[in-house]
Amino acid sequence: MSAMENALVQQKEAEQKYFWKDPDKKYFCILLGFAVVVYFPLISQKLTNTMDGLWTNTFYVANVWEVSIGRWLWPLADVLRFGVQTDPINSLLTLSLITLSFIMIRKLFAEKDSLLTYLLGMGFVASASVSVQLSYRFMSPIFGLALLLSAAAAYCVIRTENNIKAVAFGTVLLAMSLGLYQANLGCFCLILLAYFLLLLFQKVDSKLVHMHIARSLCSAAAGMILYYLILKLVLLVTGLQMSEYNGAAEVSALNILKRLPEGIARAYQVFGVYFFQNQYRNNILQAVGFFAVIVLLIGLGLLRRFWLVIRSRNWEYVLLSAAALIALPAACNAMLLITSETLWHLQMAGAMDLFIPLCVLLLNSFGGVRSENQKKSKLVRGVVIVLAGLIVYGNVYMRAIDQEAMSEGRKSLTVMADRIADDLIDFGYFDEEEQLPVVFVGRPSSNPTFLMREYYLYANTYAQMGRFWNSADVGRQVWKSVFQNITPIHFTYGGTDRYQEVYAESETEQMPLYPREGYIRRIGNVVVVKVSDDYKGEAGDSEEETPLSGLFTLGQVDNSFYEKRQSKE
Repeated sequence: MSAMENALVQQKEAEQKYFWKDPDKKYFCILLGFAVVVYFPLISQKLTNTMDGLWTNTFYVANVWEVSIGRWLWPLADVLRFGVQTDPINSLLTLSLITLSFIMIRKLFAEKDSLLTYLLGMGFVASASVSVQLSYRFMSPIFGLALLLSAAAAYCVIRTENNIKAVAFGTVLLAMSLGLYQANLGCFCLILLAYFLLLLFQKVDSKLVHMHIARSLCSAAAGMILYYLILKLVLLVTGLQMSEYNGAAEVSALNILKRLPEGIARAYQVFGVYFFQNQYRNNILQAVGFFAVIVLLIGLGLLRRFWLVIRSRNWEYVLLSAAALIALPAACNAMLLITSETLWHLQMAGAMDLFIPLCVLLLNSFGGVRSENQKKSKLVRGVVIVLAGLIVYGNVYMRAIDQEAMSEGRKSLTVMADRIADDLIDFGYFDEEEQLPVVFVGRPSSNPTFLMREYYLYANTYAQMGRFWNSADVGRQVWKSVFQNITPIHFTYGGTDRYQEVYAESETEQMPLYPREGYIRRIGNVVVVKVSDDYKGEAGDSEEETPLSGLFTLGQVDNSFYEKRQSKE
């Protein structure tokens, strides 16, 4: 090898070492690589959830609907991406944005990286909220960007030296985050509240504490006001009105104050259900109370720090610490304090999935331990690392279950859709020059032929492909999407009013189910395809959010639902 080649090799090695010396770059690459491995099935198979993820095509630009529910910045974000909503682009972009968000958060609480900071980041990117957001492929980058902007807003409030600039940057970034997805207000509030506790626990000068309070409150209030003013301006220019969706049209200062007690109660209720029950499945160990144990241990750690504040006899800090600790669960669901009527869904759990990593980072930031406590300190640190590893372990396997459920459900739905398309052709649907509108009645998951195995039964409801909502407007949209995105074939579809008329027909009720003879029938001027009998049942949101199977521990699945259905067949 010549001297020049040696020099080039040495230069390349030096550049690589320099790259990995930057902790943020190293953290980003490792965390993003881990996330890609975890979500590889979703990315490679282009899996989506059974809701809007399925309904919406790979080309989409947000428009009237998004603006009417207050997400005025979303259309611009879609235009900048030319409406292209395909994988792997969207998923990789989303995971990159989420990784960058956590990098900023961990920089606020950790001076240097360790095994623990990596495990906490991995636990967050493998959480349920990230998984469900990725399954909304057409808007997953919106979720990621909204999180990044909310984290950046909190970071600027905390780290910008000049008070005016700190509030200004926080205000603008928060308004932009809310203009994409309002639920990330909880992430902004949680980060600022956790840092507030850090200052109190460290017993810093009261001027710094008061400055943080002023910055936080001013940026939060100004950010929401700026968001609201821009929204009103956009609505005025476009001539649109706010939608009734999730109570958006009724948001006002008076209504917020009137419903604040209800909003606070709901915020704590959702927090309790998420961590102490097994309805929303974030971690496979959740069924044996794992998250309840983690939250209780975090609570003990925070109370220990609070006791040290009490011993300092600084009663201002004691009161502020007590208030902040009580407010932590509510901060995770800050949007419920503003719109208590909001229907809470799993994609809104970003702040709650951030709660455990953020609290562990907060407690871990107190690294100073006296020499006589070194053994105890090492033991505690070892236990924390093991528990953080179990969070990653359980989250990863739960994400595997959800992705496998999406894959299995999509396969079963594909078989059904292919057969229905063939049967409609045999029925003579395309024999006439002008086709009659088709009305699909029922949902695939309620049909006896739809195969549901253990993964499908235990998965979160968003992953149960084929478990459609029952309402007429959703039924029309989702079946249209099935024959656009899964079994591409051109049908003419009946409108929502036609669906409602067919639902009310006694003849529809008497029809057999797919694939029995006669499940396709002409009724009046529409062709009816009957898939299941539960089309009249308007399931409530609580029912739609309820998984199909119960306890799942050590490979033991409660198959009572599945066995019950099999016995009927």
